[in-house]
Amino acid sequence: MKRRDFLTSSALAATAGLAGLRVAPVLAQDGAAGLAVARSFPVGDRTVTALSDGFLPIAADALIGITPEEFATLLADAHISADAHPTGVNAYLIEGGGETVLVDVGTGTAMGPSLGHVLANLTAFGTDPAEIDRLVATHLHPDHIGGLLGDGGNPFPNAGLVTQRAEVAFWSDDSIRDGAPEGVRGFFDMARAAVAAFGDRVETVDGETDLGNGLTLMPLPGHTPGHSGVMLESAGDSLLIWGDIVHVGPVQFPRPEVTIGFDTDKEMAAATRAKVFDMVATDGLRIAGMHIGFPGIGYVEKGHSGYGFTPAPFPYG
Repeated sequence: MKRRDFLTSSALAATAGLAGLRVAPVLAQDGAAGLAVARSFPVGDRTVTALSDGFLPIAADALIGITPEEFATLLADAHISADAHPTGVNAYLIEGGGETVLVDVGTGTAMGPSLGHVLANLTAFGTDPAEIDRLVATHLHPDHIGGLLGDGGNPFPNAGLVTQRAEVAFWSDDSIRDGAPEGVRGFFDMARAAVAAFGDRVETVDGETDLGNGLTLMPLPGHTPGHSGVMLESAGDSLLIWGDIVHVGPVQFPRPEVTIGFDTDKEMAAATRAKVFDMVATDGLRIAGMHIGFPGIGYVEKGHSGYGFTPAPFPYG
C-alpha cells in the first residue's frame, strides 16, 4: 500500500471510529465543494444531532452593558484574537419515539455565505426534509427561520410548525412593525412569511407546553416575547435546547447582565438568562445552545464571579 493510501485509509478509519461524528461532502451557497460535519449523541433512547448553519461575527457594538475594552479583554481571556466573536449558529435534529423533529432551521440565504448550511448538512447526512414531522421554532428571528424561505418554497412539506402564540402575535402586529426601525421591519416580514409557509400546519401554544414524545416547550422570554427552549426527557436522561439564552459565550457566561441589541426586552432577557444559568448549573443539566460554538453542547458551572461553560466530553468509544 502506498503511504498516501495508507494515510487516507487510516484517517477514514479513525473518523469512522469516533462515535457520533459524521462527515459528508456538501456544496456551500456559492457552489464550492466542502465538508459538512455533524455531531450525534444519545439522550436516553433518542438521538440528537447538532447541525451547523455557519457562524455570525458579533462585535462589541452589538452588545449593551459592556465597554469595547471589557469585550476585548473577555475575548482575549477566551483566546480569541479578533475584533468580533465568531458566534456559531446551530440547529438540532431529534430522532426517535416514532417521529423526527428539527429545532430551528438556520438562516437560509438571508444572512450571507458564512451561514445557511443547515439544509445542506441535513440532506448530506441522509435526512430528507420531507421526513421531518415537526419543526419547533424557538423564536422567529431570521437566523432561526430563514431556512424556510428559499426560492423553492418551504422545504418541509410534511412538517408542522410549533411555536409560542405570543411569538406569532408579536411579529404579526402591524402597529409594532410600523413603530420599529426601518432596518428591523424585514424581520417582521420574514417571520410572517415563515408562519404562512405552513398554512394550517401551524400549532401555536401558550406557556410551558407538553408537546408529547418527551418534549416540552419552555417559555424563556426577553430575547423575544415568545422565545422558548425545548426540554427533551427520555429514559432518565435530559437535554435543554435553550435557543438564544446566550449570543456571545465568552462575554455573557461571566457577565449574564450583558444584553444584545436584538433583545426585545433587555431587562427580561438578562433576568431569564440569570434564572436559566442558575437552574442548569444547580441541576447539572446538559444544554444545547444555538449560538455556542459548534456543536454547542455542554454544561454551565457557577464561578466565583458569573458562570462558565464546559463543552460536553467527546464520546470516542
